[in-house]
Amino acid sequence: MIAFIVFNLLLATLALNQNEFLPLLTTPAVLGLGLTALAGSLLAGYYKKLPSLVWHDAFASSTLLVWYSYWQPQFDEGTPMFFVFPLYYALLTGFVTLALINKSRDFDVESVRYLRQLEKLARIDLRLSIILVLLSLLITRHYALYPMAMTYFIIRHTMTVCLEKIDS
Repeated sequence: MIAFIVFNLLLATLALNQNEFLPLLTTPAVLGLGLTALAGSLLAGYYKKLPSLVWHDAFASSTLLVWYSYWQPQFDEGTPMFFVFPLYYALLTGFVTLALINKSRDFDVESVRYLRQLEKLARIDLRLSIILVLLSLLITRHYALYPMAMTYFIIRHTMTVCLEKIDS
């Protein structure tokens, strides 16, 4: 999810410096662009037109764009969550990509077995985590709901991609 990491770092940098380009990200055109990219990534994933790694990246990146453009006007200028959450997503995604996804082919047999069991035991599958992310975008009164939903999506994404790499 390289694009997601880059977009998060870019947004965190812009938010920290209160760059003059930030108001452009709150325009209806950017919101529409984010929603279009979000729908396109979900359709591409549903019809299996793109690999999981690509459409997950597009989905996460477009939800970040929708999140900022929809949420930022409802909060005070300079609210720290618009710097902290993107930085958190970038660090979390970078860590799981380097530590787990890139090393998944080197997992031993027992680790793969535990990962498969964990995926079966997970109460929420990837589709439900996507629905949670989409619903959390609409609920601005609970500002921690979107980060929690995205964290769960990133973890489910990691499990899915690791198992795909192991099986290929």
